[in-house]
Amino acid sequence: MIQDKVKDQLDLLKKQSDKLQTELNKGLDVAKSEGQRILKELGVETDGQKIELSELLAELRKANPTVRDFLRNLNVATYDNRFRINWNTTMISAYAKQQAEKTYRQELKPRLLGVRENVSTQLHDVQVKARDLKSKLIA
Repeated sequence: MIQDKVKDQLDLLKKQSDKLQTELNKGLDVAKSEGQRILKELGVETDGQKIELSELLAELRKANPTVRDFLRNLNVATYDNRFRINWNTTMISAYAKQQAEKTYRQELKPRLLGVRENVSTQLHDVQVKARDLKSKLIA
């Protein structure tokens, strides 16, 4: 029985691990293609081959003789990526805010109202008892 539970949990963990690995590979493929596109716009032709760092620097220097040229080309090459990252972070933060508001409305607000009502009731009871004690002490 315990072995079955452990086996089921391991199977579930393996499935989630495979799913995560698949998503990670997709992200890495996108990053690789974007990196090659940026290098191409900066004047380096990789053609999907591995390139040594010294060769990469030599080709970058040849294609961009000045720092100003390099920065301008880098700005142009990464514009779409920066815009996409900005858009994604804006949407993720909006989604997170929406989920937080939804959780607040569904879970936290009812609890807070219950606690508030409970405290109000107890405070009212204490006030009534205080009045009773005051009237007994005066009498």
